Amino acid sequence: MSHRFTPLQAALPLLTTALLLFGMVATGKTDFYFPVTAGLLVAALLAWRAGSPVSSLLRWGRDGVKSTLIALSILVLVGALIGVWKASGTVPAMVYYGLQLASPAYLVPAAFLLAAVVSMMLGTFVGTLSTLGVAIMGMAHGIGAPLPLVAGALVSGALIGDRGSPLSGSLHLNVAMTGTDVRRMQTVLLPTGILAAVISLLGYVWMGSGMPVNGGGMDTSLRGAIASHFIITPWLLLPSVLVLTLAFLRVPVRWALGLGMLASATLGVLFGGVEWLDPVKAAIFGYSAQVSDLNLSRIFGGGGIVPMGKQFALIIAAGALSGIMEATGMMRLVFARLTDGTRRPLALVGSTMTLAVVVALVAANQALPLIVTGRMFRDSYDRSGVPAEVLSRTLADSSTVLVGVIPWNLMAVIATATLGVPARSFLPYAFFALSLPLVSLAYTALEERRRSVSIVVE
Repeated sequence: MSHRFTPLQAALPLLTTALLLFGMVATGKTDFYFPVTAGLLVAALLAWRAGSPVSSLLRWGRDGVKSTLIALSILVLVGALIGVWKASGTVPAMVYYGLQLASPAYLVPAAFLLAAVVSMMLGTFVGTLSTLGVAIMGMAHGIGAPLPLVAGALVSGALIGDRGSPLSGSLHLNVAMTGTDVRRMQTVLLPTGILAAVISLLGYVWMGSGMPVNGGGMDTSLRGAIASHFIITPWLLLPSVLVLTLAFLRVPVRWALGLGMLASATLGVLFGGVEWLDPVKAAIFGYSAQVSDLNLSRIFGGGGIVPMGKQFALIIAAGALSGIMEATGMMRLVFARLTDGTRRPLALVGSTMTLAVVVALVAANQALPLIVTGRMFRDSYDRSGVPAEVLSRTLADSSTVLVGVIPWNLMAVIATATLGVPARSFLPYAFFALSLPLVSLAYTALEERRRSVSIVVE
């Protein structure tokens, strides 16, 4: 149906969404569902004027929303999990015991390295942040570390495994869309990934060593305050261990989070002096720590499903928008010029990144950029004689990691809900996500130059 639209008409929903989104970011507002809904209405109006019946628009929008249901279920579970873990004493216990090991000078680089290791073991961004991330953010509160910096380090580390772990669902989707092999990609992803990780680690060491923290016995006094307001026992650490173990055993993340939530509620009742209804209320409405200490209230309050209503509206609107734009051919028409013709590898990689990032900006999820971009560029790489592994690496080095820092994308929304820091605040400190696309472009340019020199010599 793309012949019904001019390129400008096809791009209008994306332009509307993008302009309003960037305007909201510039003004510090976070109701991102409004710009996406505006783009959805523009797309629906254009399609209706072009002759698409309302019944078809509703069906396409519904199909787009269906593609987000798994993501929505994870978002619901993350909100409920954080509320239950805080109400049941799991988070206070994690922070209490973690503060015994926390060191202000090394917290930031340690957060990055630990998140990278755990995410490579688990292959899940959500599982890493909902366990290790929650504990380390509590420690950051305790020692007075800059929360956006620590959150940026955690997000960067969690993205490493989401990008390259053999257990990662996004990596398997990537290779399925590009026709490559998971084992082969483990090697292909190493050069750019290692270089970006080293750059990130150096940045975190530098910024972490000079960050302002509360000195003296801040962590000791916080442990005392936690112990005076909560019943602390090692039993309450078991839910986090359970979630990590289930993720490692490849149990679906929804089951892992659900069982972790149930275990926390049960242990909180048995050992934490919690009433049965408290975790239920916290899962739905969030947890409000009934303590006089404002610092404790700030650290341990939050979570819940209801407070995330705007995020749900955002994901649903984005799913409907992408469904209509794909079904009507608007998406393909907008980016047709990017995929046409034979290109040098560097130009092809640059075009691939452009499309992947734009789709990630609009789709508000991680899967659609991989599906749309992989499908649209696969023939272009074949015609240009560029290996499919380069396409797969390009997607892994761009949209797969950048979705973690786009404030209205599901991955960033989950990070915000889990860590308690807005994505627009930790974005400047997510060094791995920001440096990897540049590293990938530079690496592609060097590969292209090396091949040119080799041809000339021969």
